Amino acid sequence: MFLQNQFFRANAVGSFADLVCGIVRDPAMLRYMNSDQNRKENPNENLARELMELFVLGEGNFYTESDIKEGARALTGHTFRDDQFLFRSEWHDDQPKRILGQVGNWDGTDFCNIILSHKAASEFICWKLYRFFVNDLPGPPTDEAQSFIVKLAKRMRERKYGVRTVLKTLFMSEHFHDPSNMACQVKSPIQLLVQAIRSLSLPQRSLRALLNASDLMGQNIFFPPSVKGWDGGRAWINTSTLFVRHNVMVYLLTGRRPDAYAWQADGTPCELTGLIEHLASETGRIEPADAATYLLRFALGARPHPQRVETLVKFVEDQGGTLNNDMLVGMLALISAMPEYQLC
Repeated sequence: MFLQNQFFRANAVGSFADLVCGIVRDPAMLRYMNSDQNRKENPNENLARELMELFVLGEGNFYTESDIKEGARALTGHTFRDDQFLFRSEWHDDQPKRILGQVGNWDGTDFCNIILSHKAASEFICWKLYRFFVNDLPGPPTDEAQSFIVKLAKRMRERKYGVRTVLKTLFMSEHFHDPSNMACQVKSPIQLLVQAIRSLSLPQRSLRALLNASDLMGQNIFFPPSVKGWDGGRAWINTSTLFVRHNVMVYLLTGRRPDAYAWQADGTPCELTGLIEHLASETGRIEPADAATYLLRFALGARPHPQRVETLVKFVEDQGGTLNNDMLVGMLALISAMPEYQLC
């Protein structure tokens, strides 16, 4: 699974065709799909089915059971030895195969190229990119979203499935920055942790503790629940995971864990005063309302509701009104407990 992760990282913004052709040669995938024993006398359909259904075309889109069977024949002979791909030619079915109407003595790479040549592939992939980066609300995409996905898919085909160009087009579009697409995704556990650590420049905490917290939040790294990965979206949130999400943010901010005493804190609290020092007036004073507004915008990525500002200002006043580092830690702990913080 580590090697598969390295493969994804190396090819993430290259050609999606390389990703598809590579995943049918990936030892972890072959093992999980029982395709490392895929032989011509007994073809295994698992990988061919998931390749079309989950990764390239979408469930039931332009392929039949016959295409799955023929695709499985094209993938015969794929196996691995010592975590390295191995092609066993004596296991491969070298007879003609008919896949999506194309006939030939196809192998695994041919199979991948054939299904990628279908227009539906680019639209399905761009729909998945859209759900991951733009808007993951339940239900079918709106007419505006569908139109955007179709244009993005056309761009992908023109660039021979180059992912980098497609992502650049997506991120620079007005549609991506439209207010209707803000806060439409639930952060995954890893996204929650990494985003907080990077944006706030938090001190190093126990990696084991963070990984355990991620597992409790539903994402055990390198151990996805199925071949398609984690469901994501609203599945990340329930009464148990939300409790851990709040606690892990307090841990990141303070080093204190809910199952330990204060003197057992992991490291030191983070230094946050630099976040608001630019708000100081000529006299050096920072108004609590200005600090609350800025921290809310910084952490939530949107203009805060006045009620949220009032809540934080009252918190500051109730604690003595001094905007020192401890106060900022407390303010951000409250912000991270808000429902909006779980969204991006």
